[in-house]
Formats: sequence, C-alpha cells, structure tokens
Amino acid sequence: MRHGPGILRYLVLVAFALFALAPVYLVLLASVRGKADLFSAPLALPWPPDLSNYGTVWLDRGFSRFFVNSLVMSAGATAIVVAVAPLAGYAFAKLRFAGREVLFGLFLVGLVLPAPAVIVALYGNLQAMGLLDSRLGVVLPQAAILLPFAVFMMRTIAGEIPDELLEAGTIDGVTPLQAFTRLALPMIMPGVRSLALIVFLFSWQEYLLPLVVIQTEALKPLTVGAAGLQGRYGIDYAGIAAAGVLAFLPIVALFLLLQRSFIRGLAVGAVK
Repeated sequence: MRHGPGILRYLVLVAFALFALAPVYLVLLASVRGKADLFSAPLALPWPPDLSNYGTVWLDRGFSRFFVNSLVMSAGATAIVVAVAPLAGYAFAKLRFAGREVLFGLFLVGLVLPAPAVIVALYGNLQAMGLLDSRLGVVLPQAAILLPFAVFMMRTIAGEIPDELLEAGTIDGVTPLQAFTRLALPMIMPGVRSLALIVFLFSWQEYLLPLVVIQTEALKPLTVGAAGLQGRYGIDYAGIAAAGVLAFLPIVALFLLLQRSFIRGLAVGAVK
C-alpha cells in the first residue's frame, strides 16, 4: 500500500508525457509521408519513410537560407542579452546607487508590456533609423524585449551571492568590476548559461517581429519562411511538417547539450 501514491504519480507523469509528445509524433509522421498517403492511416509509421520532403524544403524552398537567418538573428539577440543582463542583474542585486528601485521597476514594466502593443511605434523608429528590412532591425528589438525578463532573472540569481564574499574582496582592494568578473561571475555562470538557452529559444521562435520588419525573401527567418508553404490553391502539409522538424532540431540539440547547466541555473536562487 505504501507504493500506491508513487505508482499513481508515475502514471500521471507518463500520461502527461504522452499527451505532450503526441503532437511531436504526428508531425514526425507527416514529415516522412508522401503527398499521396498523407491522410491515410495517419498514426501508422510509413515504410519506407519518404525523406524527400526534407530535401524539397531545405533546397527547393530555400529553408537552408532561412535557417542561417534564424541562427544569425537568434545568436545576435542572445549575445546582446547575455552581455548586458548579468551586469545589470548584479548591479541591481548588490550595488547601492540612487534610483536603483525606480530603475528596476521600469525594467519590470517590460515584463507586462506585450510586444504587439508597441509594434507600430517600433516600426516607425526602425524606419527612422534605417533598420527596416535588415537582420539588425530584428536583433536589437528582440534583445530589448527580452532584457526585462533577463535582468529580473539575473538579479534573483545574483542576490544569492554572499555579501561576505564581496566585502572580503573590497577589503583586498578589488574594484566593483573586478568583484563581478572574479567573484560573482563564476558563481552565477550556470544561471547565465540557462539564460542564454532561454533567450535563444524565444528568439528562435519569434514570428511577429521579423514578419513586420523583414520584407526581402532572402532575409526571412524560419518562422516567417514557413508561411510560404501555404499557397493560394493548397497547403503543403508534409512540407510544413518537415520545416517544423528542421526548426525544432537545433533547440533539442542545444537543450541536450546544456541541460545540466540549465537545471542548475534554474535551481539557483529558487529557494532562499
């Protein structure tokens, strides 16, 4: 009887896992089916699998170019956020300066302000700066949109650094910047890696911002380029499924590579 609650909890977790993985399974099946048998026995694994959808999407539909654009935009936004947020979070957590709480409150406003609410004003600003229809016109706003969350996360993590450690460094003549780079940064590095993964994920799946900013076909990312698979007279469901798998694989690979740091980073600062 003592094992009853554990078995029930295990069954519930298995049920949730199956529920979450079912759409992924259906997309994988659709991506390896020919157009002729796309809707016949949709739950059965076709044999042999038809991998021509991937070749068509990657080469003929230009998804290799879209993939590179997504990679450049996501990596650029991630680099900016990772360069700024740890410094800002450390400053808000450990440094004392005038207007600290007011300035941090302004950052928090960005957490509740939806991106569609500022897209019109953002479009005008990008046009005035000459950044429309460019990768930089996507990277900079994307980094700015993600910075409030990033700063909030890094402030929480940096708040767990013992004050005694920083005070000892100050006594030894360490400057505030050296205290961050030599003492604080090694301690919060798991959180920085987690932040990089989260920011890259959000940037990779962004749709509205590049849709508004990018008009040139050669500059579109994966999320916007996939819309081209929906034609006027029909929808290439197998191609859309293959495009979804191609867009999903880098995120899975990155998470598997950084999963240990990701879990450690989320655990840091969770309990005071």
